[in-house]
Amino acid sequence: MVDEPKFKRPEVVNDDSLVLYCNQYSYYCQKVLWALHEKDIKFTKYEIDVANDEHFSEWFLELNPRGELPVLQKGLLIVPGSTRILDYLEENYPNNKPLKLRWCENVKLQNLKNSLDKLPIGVITMGSFLHPRTVVAPKSPFVQPVRYTILERDESVSNRLRGYAKAFPAFSEVLQKKAEFHDRKRQMLASEQYFLQLLDVLDQVLADAEAELTKSGDDKIWIAGADISLLDISLVCLLYRLYVLGLEDRFWTVGKKPQLEKYFNRIMASENFQHTLPTKTSLLKTIWLNTPSTYKAGIAAFSFSSMIIGSTLLKR
Repeated sequence: MVDEPKFKRPEVVNDDSLVLYCNQYSYYCQKVLWALHEKDIKFTKYEIDVANDEHFSEWFLELNPRGELPVLQKGLLIVPGSTRILDYLEENYPNNKPLKLRWCENVKLQNLKNSLDKLPIGVITMGSFLHPRTVVAPKSPFVQPVRYTILERDESVSNRLRGYAKAFPAFSEVLQKKAEFHDRKRQMLASEQYFLQLLDVLDQVLADAEAELTKSGDDKIWIAGADISLLDISLVCLLYRLYVLGLEDRFWTVGKKPQLEKYFNRIMASENFQHTLPTKTSLLKTIWLNTPSTYKAGIAAFSFSSMIIGSTLLKR
Protein backbone atom coordinates (compact mmCIF):
# COMPACT_ATOMS: atom_id res chain seq x y z
CA MET A 1 0.00 0.00 0.00
CA VAL A 2 1.22 3.50 -0.82
CA ASP A 3 0.40 6.72 0.95
CA GLU A 4 -2.51 8.45 -0.75
CA PRO A 5 -1.49 11.74 -2.40
CA LYS A 6 -2.74 14.59 -0.20
CA PHE A 7 -4.00 17.09 -2.74
CA LYS A 8 -7.20 19.10 -3.03
CA ARG A 9 -9.09 19.91 -6.21
CA PRO A 10 -8.43 23.55 -7.20
CA GLU A 11 -11.43 25.85 -7.32
CA VAL A 12 -12.59 26.87 -10.80
CA VAL A 13 -13.43 30.58 -10.87
CA ASN A 14 -16.42 30.30 -13.24
CA ASP A 15 -18.01 27.85 -15.64
CA ASP A 16 -16.96 29.83 -18.72
CA SER A 17 -13.24 29.79 -17.99
CA LEU A 18 -10.86 27.28 -19.54
CA VAL A 19 -8.56 25.49 -17.12
CA LEU A 20 -5.58 23.49 -18.36
CA TYR A 21 -4.16 20.91 -15.97
CA CYS A 22 -0.64 20.23 -17.13
CA ASN A 23 3.01 19.79 -16.24
CA GLN A 24 5.65 22.12 -17.61
CA TYR A 25 7.98 19.28 -18.65
CA SER A 26 5.39 17.24 -20.53
CA TYR A 27 5.72 17.01 -24.33
CA TYR A 28 1.96 16.60 -24.68
CA CYS A 29 1.19 19.57 -22.43
CA GLN A 30 3.65 21.70 -24.36
CA LYS A 31 1.75 21.08 -27.60
CA VAL A 32 -1.52 22.24 -26.05
CA LEU A 33 0.07 25.28 -24.41
CA TRP A 34 1.54 26.36 -27.73
CA ALA A 35 -1.80 25.95 -29.52
CA LEU A 36 -3.61 28.02 -26.87
CA HIS A 37 -1.08 30.83 -27.25
CA GLU A 38 -1.17 30.69 -31.06
CA LYS A 39 -4.97 30.84 -31.06
CA ASP A 40 -4.88 33.61 -28.42
CA ILE A 41 -7.36 31.79 -26.18
CA LYS A 42 -7.56 32.89 -22.56
CA PHE A 43 -7.06 30.09 -20.06
CA THR A 44 -5.92 29.33 -16.54
CA LYS A 45 -2.94 27.02 -16.16
CA TYR A 46 -2.82 24.65 -13.19
CA GLU A 47 0.52 22.93 -12.69
CA ILE A 48 0.18 19.30 -11.57
CA ASP A 49 2.84 18.09 -9.13
CA VAL A 50 3.82 14.93 -11.01
CA ALA A 51 6.90 14.35 -8.84
CA ASN A 52 4.61 13.79 -5.85
CA ASP A 53 1.94 11.84 -7.76
CA GLU A 54 -0.74 14.53 -7.83
CA HIS A 55 -1.90 13.02 -11.13
CA PHE A 56 -2.77 9.87 -9.12
CA SER A 57 -4.70 11.76 -6.44
CA GLU A 58 -8.41 11.07 -6.15
CA TRP A 59 -9.49 14.52 -7.32
CA PHE A 60 -7.42 14.27 -10.51
CA LEU A 61 -8.48 10.68 -11.23
CA GLU A 62 -12.05 11.99 -11.23
CA LEU A 63 -11.01 14.21 -14.14
CA ASN A 64 -9.01 11.53 -15.94
CA PRO A 65 -9.09 7.98 -14.50
CA ARG A 66 -5.88 7.18 -16.42
CA GLY A 67 -4.00 9.81 -14.44
CA GLU A 68 -2.53 11.33 -17.59
CA LEU A 69 -1.87 14.90 -18.68
CA PRO A 70 -2.98 17.26 -20.09
CA VAL A 71 -6.65 17.74 -19.19
CA LEU A 72 -8.79 20.70 -20.25
CA GLN A 73 -11.84 21.71 -18.23
CA LYS A 74 -14.64 24.14 -19.03
CA GLY A 75 -17.34 23.95 -16.40
CA LEU A 76 -18.62 20.38 -16.34
CA LEU A 77 -16.91 19.56 -19.64
CA ILE A 78 -13.70 17.54 -19.29
CA VAL A 79 -11.42 16.96 -22.29
CA PRO A 80 -8.47 14.59 -21.59
CA GLY A 81 -5.42 14.07 -23.82
CA SER A 82 -3.57 16.43 -26.15
CA THR A 83 -5.13 15.08 -29.37
CA ARG A 84 -8.68 15.50 -28.07
CA ILE A 85 -7.90 18.93 -26.64
CA LEU A 86 -6.39 20.20 -29.89
CA ASP A 87 -9.42 18.93 -31.83
CA TYR A 88 -11.73 20.60 -29.30
CA LEU A 89 -9.94 23.94 -29.67
CA GLU A 90 -10.18 23.80 -33.47
CA GLU A 91 -13.87 22.90 -33.43
CA ASN A 92 -15.01 25.28 -30.69
CA TYR A 93 -12.88 28.35 -31.46
CA PRO A 94 -13.36 28.67 -35.24
CA ASN A 95 -12.83 32.43 -35.19
CA ASN A 96 -9.36 32.08 -33.71
CA LYS A 97 -6.31 31.23 -35.80
CA PRO A 98 -6.89 27.84 -37.50
CA LEU A 99 -4.13 25.28 -36.97
CA LYS A 100 -5.52 22.15 -38.57
CA LEU A 101 -4.16 20.99 -41.92
CA ARG A 102 -6.74 20.49 -44.63
CA TRP A 103 -6.61 17.05 -46.24
CA CYS A 104 -6.56 18.60 -49.68
CA GLU A 105 -3.36 20.50 -48.96
CA ASN A 106 -0.80 17.70 -48.94
CA VAL A 107 -1.35 14.04 -48.15
CA LYS A 108 2.35 13.56 -47.39
CA LEU A 109 2.18 16.25 -44.74
CA GLN A 110 -0.85 14.59 -43.21
CA ASN A 111 0.99 11.26 -43.15
CA LEU A 112 3.96 12.96 -41.50
CA LYS A 113 1.65 14.45 -38.86
CA ASN A 114 0.13 11.01 -38.20
CA SER A 115 3.61 9.44 -37.87
CA LEU A 116 4.68 12.12 -35.39
CA ASP A 117 1.56 11.63 -33.29
CA LYS A 118 2.15 7.87 -33.08
CA LEU A 119 5.69 8.18 -31.71
CA PRO A 120 5.93 6.98 -28.06
CA ILE A 121 7.56 10.09 -26.59
CA GLY A 122 7.53 8.76 -23.02
CA VAL A 123 9.25 5.55 -24.11
CA ILE A 124 11.89 7.52 -26.02
CA THR A 125 12.48 9.73 -22.98
CA MET A 126 12.90 6.85 -20.52
CA GLY A 127 14.95 4.88 -23.03
CA SER A 128 17.47 7.72 -23.24
CA PHE A 129 17.83 7.56 -19.45
CA LEU A 130 18.25 3.77 -19.41
CA HIS A 131 20.77 3.77 -22.28
CA PRO A 132 22.91 6.87 -21.69
CA ARG A 133 25.50 6.02 -24.32
CA THR A 134 22.93 7.04 -26.96
CA VAL A 135 22.94 10.67 -25.75
CA VAL A 136 25.67 13.31 -25.89
CA ALA A 137 24.84 16.33 -23.75
CA PRO A 138 21.49 16.31 -21.89
CA LYS A 139 20.13 19.75 -21.07
CA SER A 140 18.20 21.10 -18.08
CA PRO A 141 16.19 19.68 -16.46
CA PHE A 142 17.38 16.23 -17.62
CA VAL A 143 20.89 16.45 -16.18
CA GLN A 144 22.41 13.31 -14.67
CA PRO A 145 21.18 13.59 -11.03
CA VAL A 146 17.61 14.30 -12.17
CA ARG A 147 17.70 11.40 -14.62
CA TYR A 148 18.81 9.17 -11.74
CA THR A 149 15.83 10.28 -9.64
CA ILE A 150 13.36 9.84 -12.50
CA LEU A 151 14.68 6.32 -13.18
CA GLU A 152 14.42 5.46 -9.51
CA ARG A 153 10.82 6.64 -9.35
CA ASP A 154 9.98 4.91 -12.61
CA GLU A 155 11.04 1.58 -11.13
CA SER A 156 8.34 1.89 -8.48
CA VAL A 157 5.52 3.24 -10.67
CA SER A 158 3.83 -0.14 -11.04
CA ASN A 159 3.79 -0.75 -7.30
CA ARG A 160 2.49 2.75 -6.64
CA LEU A 161 -0.26 2.33 -9.22
CA ARG A 162 -1.37 -0.93 -7.62
CA GLY A 163 -1.39 0.83 -4.25
CA TYR A 164 -3.55 3.64 -5.62
CA ALA A 165 -5.85 1.01 -7.19
CA LYS A 166 -6.50 -0.33 -3.68
CA ALA A 167 -6.86 3.15 -2.20
CA PHE A 168 -9.35 4.28 -4.86
CA PRO A 169 -11.57 1.29 -5.79
CA ALA A 170 -13.57 3.32 -8.32
CA PHE A 171 -10.46 3.59 -10.48
CA SER A 172 -8.98 0.18 -9.65
CA GLU A 173 -9.41 -1.50 -13.05
CA VAL A 174 -7.86 1.36 -15.03
CA LEU A 175 -4.91 1.74 -12.65
CA GLN A 176 -4.25 -2.02 -12.59
CA LYS A 177 -4.11 -2.11 -16.39
CA LYS A 178 -1.85 0.92 -16.38
CA ALA A 179 0.51 -0.87 -13.97
CA GLU A 180 0.59 -3.94 -16.21
CA PHE A 181 1.34 -1.81 -19.26
CA HIS A 182 4.17 -0.09 -17.40
CA ASP A 183 5.70 -3.46 -16.52
CA ARG A 184 5.67 -4.51 -20.19
CA LYS A 185 7.16 -1.19 -21.26
CA ARG A 186 10.00 -1.49 -18.74
CA GLN A 187 10.74 -5.00 -19.92
CA MET A 188 10.98 -3.88 -23.56
CA LEU A 189 13.08 -0.84 -22.73
CA ALA A 190 15.60 -2.97 -20.85
CA SER A 191 16.83 -4.06 -24.28
CA GLU A 192 19.16 -1.50 -25.82
CA GLN A 193 18.59 -3.14 -29.20
CA TYR A 194 14.86 -2.41 -28.95
CA PHE A 195 15.59 1.22 -28.06
CA LEU A 196 18.03 1.60 -30.97
CA GLN A 197 15.41 0.20 -33.33
CA LEU A 198 12.95 2.76 -32.00
CA LEU A 199 15.49 5.52 -32.68
CA ASP A 200 15.85 4.23 -36.25
CA VAL A 201 12.08 4.57 -36.73
CA LEU A 202 12.26 8.08 -35.32
CA ASP A 203 15.15 8.92 -37.66
CA GLN A 204 13.04 7.91 -40.68
CA VAL A 205 10.19 10.16 -39.54
CA LEU A 206 12.62 13.06 -39.21
CA ALA A 207 14.07 12.23 -42.65
CA ASP A 208 10.56 12.63 -44.07
CA ALA A 209 10.32 16.00 -42.32
CA GLU A 210 13.69 17.02 -43.80
CA ALA A 211 12.43 16.12 -47.28
CA GLU A 212 9.31 18.27 -46.84
CA LEU A 213 11.33 21.19 -45.51
CA THR A 214 13.68 20.93 -48.48
CA LYS A 215 10.66 21.27 -50.77
CA SER A 216 9.40 24.29 -48.82
CA GLY A 217 12.65 26.22 -49.24
CA ASP A 218 14.25 28.79 -46.94
CA ASP A 219 11.62 31.45 -47.69
CA LYS A 220 8.89 29.66 -45.71
CA ILE A 221 8.92 29.73 -41.92
CA TRP A 222 6.47 26.87 -41.45
CA ILE A 223 6.57 23.40 -42.95
CA ALA A 224 3.14 23.57 -44.63
CA GLY A 225 3.39 27.11 -45.95
CA ALA A 226 2.96 30.66 -44.71
CA ASP A 227 1.09 29.80 -41.50
CA ILE A 228 1.75 27.60 -38.49
CA SER A 229 -0.16 24.32 -38.27
CA LEU A 230 -0.55 21.47 -35.80
CA LEU A 231 2.14 19.69 -37.81
CA ASP A 232 4.65 22.40 -36.84
CA ILE A 233 3.57 22.16 -33.21
CA SER A 234 4.07 18.38 -33.14
CA LEU A 235 7.39 18.51 -34.97
CA VAL A 236 9.01 21.35 -33.03
CA CYS A 237 7.89 19.99 -29.65
CA LEU A 238 9.43 16.64 -30.63
CA LEU A 239 12.69 18.32 -31.70
CA TYR A 240 12.79 20.26 -28.45
CA ARG A 241 12.30 17.06 -26.42
CA LEU A 242 15.12 15.35 -28.35
CA TYR A 243 17.29 18.45 -27.82
CA VAL A 244 16.90 18.50 -24.03
CA LEU A 245 17.45 14.73 -23.93
CA GLY A 246 20.79 15.25 -25.71
CA LEU A 247 19.84 13.46 -28.93
CA GLU A 248 20.10 16.31 -31.43
CA ASP A 249 23.56 15.28 -32.70
CA ARG A 250 22.23 11.83 -33.50
CA PHE A 251 19.43 13.15 -35.69
CA TRP A 252 19.93 16.58 -37.26
CA THR A 253 23.02 18.62 -36.27
CA VAL A 254 26.55 18.47 -37.77
CA GLY A 255 25.11 18.49 -41.29
CA LYS A 256 22.83 15.45 -40.93
CA LYS A 257 19.57 17.28 -41.63
CA PRO A 258 20.44 20.93 -42.38
CA GLN A 259 16.92 22.08 -43.21
CA LEU A 260 15.56 20.58 -40.00
CA GLU A 261 18.30 22.30 -38.00
CA LYS A 262 17.53 25.71 -39.56
CA TYR A 263 13.80 25.18 -39.01
CA PHE A 264 14.25 24.22 -35.36
CA ASN A 265 16.56 27.12 -34.54
CA ARG A 266 14.26 29.58 -36.32
CA ILE A 267 11.05 28.53 -34.60
CA MET A 268 12.64 28.10 -31.18
CA ALA A 269 13.00 31.88 -31.11
CA SER A 270 9.29 32.52 -31.78
CA GLU A 271 7.43 34.26 -28.97
CA ASN A 272 4.57 31.79 -28.65
CA PHE A 273 6.91 28.82 -28.46
CA GLN A 274 8.94 30.58 -25.79
CA HIS A 275 5.73 30.86 -23.73
CA THR A 276 5.68 27.05 -23.46
CA LEU A 277 9.11 26.78 -21.85
CA PRO A 278 9.79 26.71 -18.11
CA THR A 279 11.64 29.69 -16.70
CA LYS A 280 15.28 29.39 -15.66
CA THR A 281 14.23 29.75 -12.03
CA SER A 282 11.73 26.92 -12.43
CA LEU A 283 14.37 24.74 -14.10
CA LEU A 284 16.86 25.30 -11.28
CA LYS A 285 14.19 24.59 -8.65
CA THR A 286 13.19 21.37 -10.42
CA ILE A 287 16.79 20.21 -10.65
CA TRP A 288 17.38 20.93 -6.98
CA LEU A 289 14.22 19.23 -5.73
CA ASN A 290 14.87 16.15 -7.85
CA THR A 291 18.54 15.77 -7.01
CA PRO A 292 19.57 13.07 -4.50
CA SER A 293 21.25 14.50 -1.41
CA THR A 294 24.54 12.80 -2.32
CA TYR A 295 24.67 14.91 -5.51
CA LYS A 296 23.59 18.23 -4.08
CA ALA A 297 27.03 19.39 -3.01
CA GLY A 298 28.12 19.78 -6.62
CA ILE A 299 24.86 20.20 -8.50
CA ALA A 300 24.51 23.96 -8.04
CA ALA A 301 27.68 24.74 -9.98
CA PHE A 302 26.91 22.14 -12.63
CA SER A 303 23.32 23.32 -13.10
CA PHE A 304 24.40 26.93 -13.40
CA SER A 305 26.97 26.17 -16.10
CA SER A 306 24.49 23.94 -17.94
CA MET A 307 21.92 26.73 -17.85
CA ILE A 308 24.34 29.26 -19.30
CA ILE A 309 25.33 26.93 -22.15
CA GLY A 310 21.71 26.32 -23.11
CA SER A 311 20.45 29.84 -22.45
CA THR A 312 20.13 30.82 -26.11
CA LEU A 313 17.59 28.05 -26.66
CA LEU A 314 15.70 28.28 -23.41
CA LYS A 315 13.35 30.89 -22.01
CA ARG A 316 14.45 34.38 -22.95
